[in-house]
Amino acid sequence: MLFFRLRAFRGGYIGAVADKKSEKPEQVEIRRAPKVLAFTLTGAALGLIAAFVLNLFITDEARSNENVLGLLLVALGSLGLGLGVAMAIAVDLISSRKPKQATASRTNK
Repeated sequence: MLFFRLRAFRGGYIGAVADKKSEKPEQVEIRRAPKVLAFTLTGAALGLIAAFVLNLFITDEARSNENVLGLLLVALGSLGLGLGVAMAIAVDLISSRKPKQATASRTNK
């Protein structure tokens, strides 16, 4: 077990600093977590591109007075955003099952 003592800094912050006794190497787990924002924005962008492509395939006779492009952008952009978040969660669950082991030692700076 590690023992910590509190140290006050000039700005009023208090931090925990490890005692000198606990400088032996420890086994730690390392895993990479995905960036959820990157997955979300990529999904939304792919949904918006799909909406533009689908709008090109609508014939003039099948169009109505409503703004079909706007509806497609909202619907497919939201769907892509949701699928991006779902993919980020799935990748996070997969990466949490396989953490790597490493040896680390604490430093006091």
